[in-house]
Amino acid sequence: MTVTVRIATALVALVSLGGRAAVAQTFDGVGTRAQGMGAFVAVADDASAVYWNPGGLASGAYFSLVLDRTDAEAAPEGSLSGGSRSAWLLALSAPAVGLSYYRLRSSTVIPRADAPAGPSRVESLVTHHAGATLVHSLSDYISVGATVKLVRGIAHAQDAIGPADELLDDAELLGVASNRFDADFGVMATGRLVRAGLTIRNLTSPAFKTASQEELHLDRQARAGVSLVLTERWVAAMDLDLTRNRGPFGDVRTLAVGAEGRLSARAVARGGLLLNTADADGVSPAATVGGSYAAFGSLLIDAHVSTGSHTSFGGWGVAGRVVF
Repeated sequence: MTVTVRIATALVALVSLGGRAAVAQTFDGVGTRAQGMGAFVAVADDASAVYWNPGGLASGAYFSLVLDRTDAEAAPEGSLSGGSRSAWLLALSAPAVGLSYYRLRSSTVIPRADAPAGPSRVESLVTHHAGATLVHSLSDYISVGATVKLVRGIAHAQDAIGPADELLDDAELLGVASNRFDADFGVMATGRLVRAGLTIRNLTSPAFKTASQEELHLDRQARAGVSLVLTERWVAAMDLDLTRNRGPFGDVRTLAVGAEGRLSARAVARGGLLLNTADADGVSPAATVGGSYAAFGSLLIDAHVSTGSHTSFGGWGVAGRVVF
């Protein structure tokens, strides 16, 4: 466990290497199974681990293939603030390697602080991530992984007047494309009943310029998690953000708890609760529920829906997974 602590300390130290204004591509925007459970850093054991915790592949499935689509929005009717996000994920993995492509779209509408009665700031960033993941086992219980990525970003920003829900509909405008390299890191410690994980995403906090030469950065994000085997059929988990990230309604630092369990030979249920511990006006709770069904053989169909307070993201996701 001392090795785990040293690795975690070193990785968290990297997160503190500066901070810059960033567009709100949130940590939990990818993965139907992960979003259905809410907390997934210490659970990640299928191909979506290339995003959620690369270190989880070492103790995960022998082979996994995931095709995933999610969509969510937080835009109270008539509000001047709001956000929307969507993601596509295609990933395949074995215990030591993974390959992935995912597309993230995030848009935010935030009133300008220097002109609260004037136009709002509208930002849109679409990123295409092509990554290769390598995993190394330090012992029988501890593994580390890294996903090295080529990221193509398309950035747009402008000032506009109107309610957030209307501006978000037009937010995916023509932007300027550029390419950057980036990396994610993960550590997983695995015991008989307990697993602990740490993930750092967007290590270089890559920047993408708009047509007006402004820079939109991806947040550097760190999240820790722990999972516990409750019974042969049920697992509980908890995640906590170690960084504050910008959201459409202020800073976001998520605390998530969730559970996943087998109802029958073919059906799995999951659910979770997410709280924003950085929200000055409350915790902006959001609830999520989901499940999986074994359609045939090793093919699983996943789905989830989430909803919550007016300042939390609500949305849906569907996915197909092959796991064996």
